[in-house]
Amino acid sequence: MIMATCLVLFLSVFVWLGARAGASHIGLGSRLLARDQNEAWVSDNGTFAFGLTPAANAGDQFQVAIWFADLPGDRTIVWSANRNSLVNKNAFLELDTTGNLVLIDGERTVWMSNTSGAGITSASMEETGNFILHTNNNHSAWQSFEHPSDTLLPNQPLTVSLELTSPKSTSQGGYYSLKMLQQPTSLSLALTYNLPETYDASPEAYANFSYWPGPDISNVTGDVVAVLDDAGSFGIVYGESSNGAVYVYKNDGDYNGLESATNQSSTRLAVLRRLILETNGNLRLYRWDNNVNGSREWVPEWAAVSNPCDIAGICGNGVCNLDRSKTNASCTCLPGTSKAGGDNFCAGNSSSIGGCDSQNENKTSEFRISSVQQTSYYFSDFSVIANYSDIPTVSKCGDACLSDCECVASVYGLDGEKPYCWILRSLDFGGYEDTGIHLVREG
Repeated sequence: MIMATCLVLFLSVFVWLGARAGASHIGLGSRLLARDQNEAWVSDNGTFAFGLTPAANAGDQFQVAIWFADLPGDRTIVWSANRNSLVNKNAFLELDTTGNLVLIDGERTVWMSNTSGAGITSASMEETGNFILHTNNNHSAWQSFEHPSDTLLPNQPLTVSLELTSPKSTSQGGYYSLKMLQQPTSLSLALTYNLPETYDASPEAYANFSYWPGPDISNVTGDVVAVLDDAGSFGIVYGESSNGAVYVYKNDGDYNGLESATNQSSTRLAVLRRLILETNGNLRLYRWDNNVNGSREWVPEWAAVSNPCDIAGICGNGVCNLDRSKTNASCTCLPGTSKAGGDNFCAGNSSSIGGCDSQNENKTSEFRISSVQQTSYYFSDFSVIANYSDIPTVSKCGDACLSDCECVASVYGLDGEKPYCWILRSLDFGGYEDTGIHLVREG
């Protein structure tokens, strides 16, 4: 992956708990209705609830979710089955007689656990925040911890086959993920921006960009698991006996260490915490505090990224700008692009095929050059069409882009005294303020 810091030529383009429906034992045939918000399946001590709850900012739409059941204010959701496919008030959730947990909206099956015929006899909402489907020998055949959404709870393992994902952008469909990336000789925990599904015909290397690397783990045997422990430390546990640990964040009050997090407890924790991959691409740890200037609320303890402009895609294909405090960001759109929807993303034709028509013929005469000051861009290796070392000037680097059918931008700079010119097919991971001078190719 490359972060360019030089000249760019761009082609425009109250708290609820009214009724506990089978808190400790949920039998086959049990059902919850979206229209009845006094019903949910609740853990024994009332910490978590599982059911249908209204989706935020979505009108009369609902999602299957797990939330903190006994906290005041709006429900804090820690897991969702259908956040990208909401249902109406006539929908219902049922653990049917075949052992399948299924969400029905009218004639449509929206979501299911796919456990029909697996010997399921009951379900339970655990004090850990894990919802489990049990067989007759009390074996776990399905659990929400193995299908995470955007939140990691204490002692919830994030294995190499799992990932946290943020909700998709309402305007352009991009989203963020936290997962282990396989390197040639190691595993690396990383935050990644993923382009919308409209890019599914493109190679994976082009469709995502990792902007925050966690620790690398190499030359180990046994499982490698990212985990948040009871004391609020977050890191990676590895080895045959989970006896190795690398911290991403260590809480000062953590005396037992990350290794203890692999032993899940069924009792309520003294302090409630959650690690969430937010819609803005940051990974943030929160602690519930019962006395914040007389209020009870979630308090942030740690964030993976301190500078929001270090997050790829935070402005779509626009440029992220920091205020004087260096903590708040705004987005500036480049010529040929504009803000789309309500999430501040810039969108436009930078993702299209340069100046090509359907016969792959060039239309360079339709474009002109304008300047953009102090801007750099994130782009993947795959975005580089060509890398020239024999183009001596900015204008000639721009000409090289204009003459290439696929080019949407070019980057010119000096490596010491040696010039280079990159010809790019995309700037869709966005940009940020920097000291470079940039030219924008506008049509």
